Amino acid sequence: MKFIIATIIALLPLTAFAATVAEQRASIHQMEVNTLAKLYEKQPTARQEVQSAVGYAVFTNGSLALLWVSGGYGHGVAHDNKTGENTFMQMASAGVGLGLGVKDYNTVFIFNNAKAFEDFKNNGLDMSAHADAAAKLEEKGDAAGGAANVLPGVRIYQLTDSGLMAQAMLQGTKYWRDDDLNK
Repeated sequence: MKFIIATIIALLPLTAFAATVAEQRASIHQMEVNTLAKLYEKQPTARQEVQSAVGYAVFTNGSLALLWVSGGYGHGVAHDNKTGENTFMQMASAGVGLGLGVKDYNTVFIFNNAKAFEDFKNNGLDMSAHADAAAKLEEKGDAAGGAANVLPGVRIYQLTDSGLMAQAMLQGTKYWRDDDLNK
């Protein structure tokens, strides 16, 4: 049980431990810059997708799957390309199915639909059903991923930082505004 608790704590994004709101925002922005740089390196065409989009959102996530249950938590920011406005957000996931492992990953949402982007920022997003495989430690290994269109006008890229996970879960993920960071 101690191992499980220690693993969950290790997976929480560092922004959860930042001392002040300003430090949390700065940490999220640094994660955004780093994630977009990795995305552009791996998928050069994504740069144009992000620049021409209505907006985009970048999240860091930690996930844990233990036999029949899984869970995850993360922080991120949604950026409006027209106004330059940032909306800080949180995410959490839970699931049932079959899985084992831990994974640290980043997700980039690209919104080409203004209504979908506004709905995401103001109401969040619920997503379900998930299956993936990842085996990556530092620069070694690989992860199944890439880009997917999940809603009309919304494209998602997932970049695995590290972890070892195999899962087939019925999983729900909720994204919502972080009231503390948007004051």
